[in-house]
Amino acid sequence: MAKGEEEYSRVRQALAVSAHERSLVDAVSSAPAATPPSASGDVGEGHPPPHAASFFEGFVLGGIRVDSVQPGLVDCSFTVPSRLTDRSGCLAAGAVVSLVDEVGSAASIADGRPLKVSTDMSVSFVALARARPGDRLRVTARALGHKGAYSGTHVLISNAATGEVVAEGRHSLFGKMKVVSSSSSASTASKL
Repeated sequence: MAKGEEEYSRVRQALAVSAHERSLVDAVSSAPAATPPSASGDVGEGHPPPHAASFFEGFVLGGIRVDSVQPGLVDCSFTVPSRLTDRSGCLAAGAVVSLVDEVGSAASIADGRPLKVSTDMSVSFVALARARPGDRLRVTARALGHKGAYSGTHVLISNAATGEVVAEGRHSLFGKMKVVSSSSSASTASKL
């Protein structure tokens, strides 16, 4: 077997998922808990249909507790579950990024502004070893400001017992998106 084939085989074997691992993922419920929209797709005049949480959002945010909401400020607590740890037993970096995204987004709309989409995030993983299964974390997000359709937030994740910073993130969001229906986007594409 050539060296390249050996490396390919070794990588494939490392990435293989066992039947037991597949069954663990299949056992996780992925049904979103959302109120069904009306027949028109709106839940009320001028209001869009509710956001249906994705499997991933539910997987990461399961167990988060919102302790306080004020204009431009969201304060949450979160006990680290073992499902969100990496091989070393610490909170996984991907889970931290999801917390910065979700809680930062909540802070950007906590003062009544419209929902926006993430455009940029910067996360510093200060001390992930300070977040192990069973540790209680404090997740605090503040809106830094709004300029036109842009908003910025700062998210601080710390160990609630020790006060040590686990991670810190900055999150930029953009709003005022024009909603394009699939029929109008198809006609625009045909004109190109």
